[in-house]
Amino acid sequence: MTTESLPFVSANGALERDLLLPNSLRERLSRPIGPVISAHEVVGHLRGCGKIYAVGDIVTVSLLEAGIEPDVMIYDLRSQRGPCDGEIIAKLRRAPGNTVKVENPPGRLTVDLWKAIFDASRSDRRIKIEVKGEEDLASLACIELADIGDCVIYGIPNEGMSVIRIVEDVKKICRDILMQMKSG
Repeated sequence: MTTESLPFVSANGALERDLLLPNSLRERLSRPIGPVISAHEVVGHLRGCGKIYAVGDIVTVSLLEAGIEPDVMIYDLRSQRGPCDGEIIAKLRRAPGNTVKVENPPGRLTVDLWKAIFDASRSDRRIKIEVKGEEDLASLACIELADIGDCVIYGIPNEGMSVIRIVEDVKKICRDILMQMKSG
C-alpha cells in the first residue's frame, strides 16, 4: 500500500476527512478504469490475483455463483438505486466472512468506509462490508489500499463488471481522482 502521495491520508493509512464527489468528476467515473466483462468471463480474468475485492451486490453474488469467494465484499443491499431482491440479500448474508457495517451516504467516501476497507485489506480473513447508504465510491478506496497484484471488481450498470488488476499506473489514476474530490 502506498498512500504517501495523498495529503488527506495519515502515515498509518487513515483517511483524515470524508471525501465528496464533485459534479465535475461524475462523467469521468462513469467510464470504467479496467476492461468490462461479463460474469461468464470473470474466472479467467482473476487467475493469479492476490486478494480479490468485490464492490457491489450483483458483482459479489456473480462471483460467489462462479465459485469465487472474494476476500473483501462490499455491498449496500441495493442494485441500480433500488432494493435487492430477497434471494440476492440471502446469498450475501450467507457468504463466508465477518460482517462489518458502516454508513456511507451517496456521493461520499467516508472515513468509516475507508477504515473498514483498510482493515479488510490487512486481514487474513474474509470480510463483508455492508454499507448503509451507497458503496459506489468504495472501488477507489479498494484500488488505493490494495496491494500490487490484487484485483478489484466493480459493476458497470447494464454492461457487466470492470476487473482491475492493481499496478502502479492504476493506482496513479485512482490517486488523481481522489485528489480532485472535495472535503466533506
